[in-house]
Order: sequence, then structure tokens, then C-alpha cells
Amino acid sequence: MKHNLALVKTPTFLEQVDMYYATVVELPDQSKDYTLLLANDTVVFAKKAEGCLLVPEVNDLVLVCDNDDNGFILQVLIRNSKEKTFDLGNNAKISGKNIKLESQGEISITAPEVNLSGIRGSATFTNSILNSNYSEFRAKKVVYIVHSLERIINSVTEKLVNSFRTITGVEQTKASRIKTIVTGRFWVKSRQMTLNAEEDVAIDAKKINMG
Repeated sequence: MKHNLALVKTPTFLEQVDMYYATVVELPDQSKDYTLLLANDTVVFAKKAEGCLLVPEVNDLVLVCDNDDNGFILQVLIRNSKEKTFDLGNNAKISGKNIKLESQGEISITAPEVNLSGIRGSATFTNSILNSNYSEFRAKKVVYIVHSLERIINSVTEKLVNSFRTITGVEQTKASRIKTIVTGRFWVKSRQMTLNAEEDVAIDAKKINMG
């Protein structure tokens, strides 16, 4: 009986590297990496590792991995300034079953284009302001429940198929001129009616029925 034995190759071990603390003294530009200063005043250079999401700043204490050929900043250990910038690369995605963003101060989103999509959504604010040069809103059904509404509009153009309004209190319109054009029948019904004009009242029709 023959047995086929596969050759087992000895795994190649990665090259040993040195790890040490360093202080960022200069940020990178197009020609060089981060400039770091060691505890013995030695100057070294290193790139930011992909896994180091927090962008190093000047005077940061960082953890560096070096093999004499390439140096990488693995992590920012101490940040002296309050501002923190996270670099997720050119294309990034945050995935999770439940994601919550919480801030004690402010959350700001700035981008040339912002898209929000979902099956259900809600927003709750004590005070809110929306500023836009152009806005377009489309919905199949809209329900407004407002305690008090004040509108200041330069011009309003409405195109409606049917309009029904029920006012239990008072409706008042104050305008310099009012013009109503009805192509069909114009019907007004009230319990009492008063027409008061300071000058003339004109009624023009082919036939006028009163009484």
C-alpha cells in the first residue's frame, strides 16, 4: 500500500520590527512622511497606517512600528489638542445592526451632496431652521398638525383639483385688491350677509333675480 505524503513547507516568519513611542513634530506633505522625534532626540519618518483612523497632529504622542525600511504610525496615544479628525480613506462604509451617534455639543455634516434614505424616519427638534435656495417636496399624503402658523411669502401660485376647507372660527382676508374668476357656477350661502362699500357697487349680468 502506497502512501502519498505532501511536503510540508516551513512557514516564512515575518521580519521582526521595532515598536517605540514618538512625538509628531511636523505633518507630511507631498515629498515626505510624518516627522517624528524620539525620546533620545532622534528624528525618524513614518507613514500613517490604514488602521490608524485618528489623523496625527503636531505634538501627538504616537506608537510607531519600524523595520528600518518603512515606519508606520499605528495609533495616537495622547492628543493635546481638543480637535480630532478621523480619516476613513477615499471610500468608507460604517456597517452595523444598530448605530447611534451621540454628542454633548453639536453634530455637523458638511458635504457637496447628502443623501438620506430609509423605510421609516423621524426627526424631533425643540427648534429647527431650514435654509435653502431651492426646495422640492413630493409626497403621496401629508398631514399637518400645527398649533399656530405664520407665513411670509412674496408670491404664491397654487394649482388644485379640489379644495375643501372647514373653519370653525373666523376667517379674515385683508388685501388691496381681490379678483375671483369662476368659469362655472358661483354659489354663496350664509345666514346673514353684509356688503359695505364706501363708493360704488356694480352688478352686471344678463339677468338678475332678487327675492
